[in-house]
Amino acid sequence: MAQFDVHPNPIPAARRAYPFVVVLQSEIAAHGRGQIVAPLVPRASLGPIAGRFTPVVTLETGEFVALVPALTSVRQIDLAAPMTTLVDSRSALLAAVDYLFFGV
Repeated sequence: MAQFDVHPNPIPAARRAYPFVVVLQSEIAAHGRGQIVAPLVPRASLGPIAGRFTPVVTLETGEFVALVPALTSVRQIDLAAPMTTLVDSRSALLAAVDYLFFGV
C-alpha cells in the first residue's frame, strides 16, 4: 500500500456517494492497522468547491474531488488492491493537507 494509491471505498454504505479513497498517509507510518485516506467524489455531483482544500484529480472514469477536509482512517485489511495512483497529483494533494493543518 503506497501513498497516493486509489482504492475502492471500503465502506459499502458510503460507496455510492464516495466511490473511491486515496491514501494520504506516508509509507513511513504504514506499520499501524489503519491508513489515513481522503474520499474521492465525482466532480459532477458537487456544486462549487472550496479551492485548495478540495483538489480536483483525474481518474480513468472522470474528474473527482479529493475531500481532504473529510480525512478518515480505514483499516488496512479493508482496502482492496489499488486501482491506480494519484502520484501525478502529489503537489495538489499535499498542498491541501498543508492548508488544512497549517493554513499555508
